[in-house]
Amino acid sequence: MNTSTDNTRTPSEGAARSTPGTVEHLSTAECWELIEARSFGRLAVEALDGIPDVFPLNYTVHDGSLYIRSAPGSKLMAIVVHPVAAFEIDGEDDGFHWSVVLRGAVRRLVIDKEIRESGVQDLVSSSPTTKYNYICVTPATVSGRRFASSSGRTSESEDAAILKQPIGAQEPTRPYEETVEWPDPASPRVERPIAIAHFPPR
Repeated sequence: MNTSTDNTRTPSEGAARSTPGTVEHLSTAECWELIEARSFGRLAVEALDGIPDVFPLNYTVHDGSLYIRSAPGSKLMAIVVHPVAAFEIDGEDDGFHWSVVLRGAVRRLVIDKEIRESGVQDLVSSSPTTKYNYICVTPATVSGRRFASSSGRTSESEDAAILKQPIGAQEPTRPYEETVEWPDPASPRVERPIAIAHFPPR
């Protein structure tokens, strides 16, 4: 008897089961469903000077790879010297934020048959520049995660908890007002002002 179960679920089904305050890791099938439903993302490559660079652009999906149109320039030169890349898309659906990242090989297309079959020539780009060069990203890894959206506002009790807790192991605890003994300006015993502690920015 077959006792196996199908754990594949759509992103909307996964979002409905996600618990607020937790991060859910998406399955490969969920990641590809999100990738195929979108057409805009960010390509990250290593530039010629060795510093990472990111290009927002349109893409299309064909046979497990991403296809991109490109104008001549730093992007094409970078992938020739460093033929690896990461590609990221993100969005918000049904009150949940999500992000998908692909990492793998990147190359400039030179075979006409592959260019035609990929459909990249029909890809409409948001950028007005002329693009007659084509790039393929073949992912070696695909990962994604999702978490509940937040209004960005916290309650007074949450604000107090943030203030009273050190942010990192290297940062001293910030003093909060109810534990600080402020000097009496009329007191003659105060000979010098209390030093103000400096903390790294959050």
